[in-house]
Amino acid sequence: MKYIHRYNRRLDYENNPKIYPDITVIEEGEAVLIINHDDYDAPERDIKKWIYNNEIITVPYSINRIDGHSSKYSRGTYGFETIIKLNSVKPTYLLFQHADQSAEIYVDGELVTTHWGGYIAFGVDLTNYVHKGKNRIKVKVTNSARDALAPSSGDFNFNATLGKVKLLFSPALPDLSYGYDGFHITSTVSNASATIYVKTTVPNGVSVVCNIDDETYHYTDTQTSDGTELTFTTTIQNPHLWNGKLDPHLYNVTIKTYKDNILYHTFTRPYGFRYYSYVYDETVNGVTYTGFLLNGQPYLLRGVCMHHDIEDKANALTDTDVAHDFEIIQELGCNFIRLVHYPHTPEVYDWCDRLGIIVETEAPCVNKFQSNITSDYYTHLEGQITDMVNQHYNHPCILFWGIGNEIQKDSESFSRTKINGYRTLIRTLRPESWVGYVVSHSISNGVSYMGNPTIDWIGHNYYSGWYVNQNSNDPTTGVTQRFNNVKTVPMGFSEYGCGGTQHCHSEDPQTTTDKGAKGARHDIEHMMWLHEGHVAAIKNMPQLLFTSQWQLFDVAVSSRDEGYTICLDGTNTSIDNNLRYLNDKGLVERDHTTKKDSFYLYKAWWNQTDKFVHICGKDYQKYTDRVIKCYTNDGNTLSLYVNNTLIESKSVTNNICEFTARNFSNNDVVKVSGSTTYDTWTI
Repeated sequence: MKYIHRYNRRLDYENNPKIYPDITVIEEGEAVLIINHDDYDAPERDIKKWIYNNEIITVPYSINRIDGHSSKYSRGTYGFETIIKLNSVKPTYLLFQHADQSAEIYVDGELVTTHWGGYIAFGVDLTNYVHKGKNRIKVKVTNSARDALAPSSGDFNFNATLGKVKLLFSPALPDLSYGYDGFHITSTVSNASATIYVKTTVPNGVSVVCNIDDETYHYTDTQTSDGTELTFTTTIQNPHLWNGKLDPHLYNVTIKTYKDNILYHTFTRPYGFRYYSYVYDETVNGVTYTGFLLNGQPYLLRGVCMHHDIEDKANALTDTDVAHDFEIIQELGCNFIRLVHYPHTPEVYDWCDRLGIIVETEAPCVNKFQSNITSDYYTHLEGQITDMVNQHYNHPCILFWGIGNEIQKDSESFSRTKINGYRTLIRTLRPESWVGYVVSHSISNGVSYMGNPTIDWIGHNYYSGWYVNQNSNDPTTGVTQRFNNVKTVPMGFSEYGCGGTQHCHSEDPQTTTDKGAKGARHDIEHMMWLHEGHVAAIKNMPQLLFTSQWQLFDVAVSSRDEGYTICLDGTNTSIDNNLRYLNDKGLVERDHTTKKDSFYLYKAWWNQTDKFVHICGKDYQKYTDRVIKCYTNDGNTLSLYVNNTLIESKSVTNNICEFTARNFSNNDVVKVSGSTTYDTWTI
């Protein structure tokens, strides 16, 4: 009988095969998984189960899934093991979704390779290291502090995480440099036609069938490799364009690889044809316009920043977690996401492709960009940038490629040379790419920063009313003055916002809220007020390339001991240790479920499909002289009812409605109605 020996507990595998479906052989007395493989009966399989610390775990798995939300999280080197049993030696590969922050891969104790850099997919050729019989595979991931690898600093945790792993046995696998899609797509696009080029390299003698299809267009071609790059090309007349959220139309591009008439792999990438530009004072649709154009039409990019992090899992999000995140994103209604501060998992970009959400993705270069940093740092960063582009090459959602966030310089000539070099690298790999970087609020003129390098866009992080202009009562004017006169390089408003917790309330939030870093009290009313002021400014600034509120979800940061005050009645305070060690600027809490009131301000602005009324402050335990504030996208007037009696009707301005202050009694039923929907609250 085959069974698992673990903590003196046995599971009958033969009678319960679904418990561990990836396990073919389990040996008694040894905490290993053995995957049995017969020649080419299954060229690909996921290795979901691994041994870590003598336990069977399922990837994705983060060492810091719990301790990341604390003042100190584990940093070091951690080993994951499995065993593959081969009946014959064939070309053998491992494909990693990500292994953070760096990874060493061993076969039977022999180092195969070291992958420098986390967050990004990569492949490893094991062919010359495996043998017939059992092969012990070990992956060591390291998240120790190191100056030689980006990110070496940043306002987030550097988790030790092993993502999904795929095992492949194949003589027909495309070159690993083409990334997880197995091929790269370039295209030239207009309204009249789209010419597509699909490129891949496979071993000599492998046949490749390429198909490009949608509901009305069908292309197929077959080529046999001589070991050099294959290119499939066709032109589509009057293509159905990928037009953001308005119409995210996708063609399916598929390649199949054959060796000796045996099908080994099928790679499919939904691909969208689109073109884009930024114009200055040009006539568009009969009016003078400065701003972003998608497929020749004005298209305001408005959205959020997003980390890859969730409570109790750190950055080991499952496909189900990602799908749930995009349910929230669809509810919010944004059309742009800045994926910070590193590449995210492929599923995130897949969702953005399907939903028509435009993306800025960036290399994990944060803060450090000085001339005195070890040369290994820049060598590895070049590899990280190359991996980022090659892996995520084909996603139509990615329009903006970022070199780094809030990168700090000491030598303008050094910085300019590096930035220009990385831009050239990206555009050599992927010629259509727009390349830029993000500067902090402390930089007064981000356009000339880094010694005036050649860039396509720049992002500006500016926390008006939080880190700067803390005493201002007018964030709208502050934002407007900051951005109105910038017209030399397309500029995005890449970060803005403030801390806020739904558990802390105030009648005078501009006075009671502790602004800036390390403040103990983050009133939700201040967060709402500040975002209302920013929205009022942004609505009048079409020249901004994109805007991305910081951030959609709260994220764990071990160095942020702040925002832990509870004040449910506006007067009496206490401390909640569960609120410590978070960047709580999110519109949604770190559980990725609990939405703050400020979430509904943006939903009212961006989501015009799902009509709603939202009563703010339902957890605010103040009942005398109480103002009922609502966010809504449902009409120009809201009506307040108390215990089914109409009290008053008020106009909606900028998706906001406030009713006259009044006293309420315990168990009063408050109802606010819009044109078609309503919200209720029992006091």
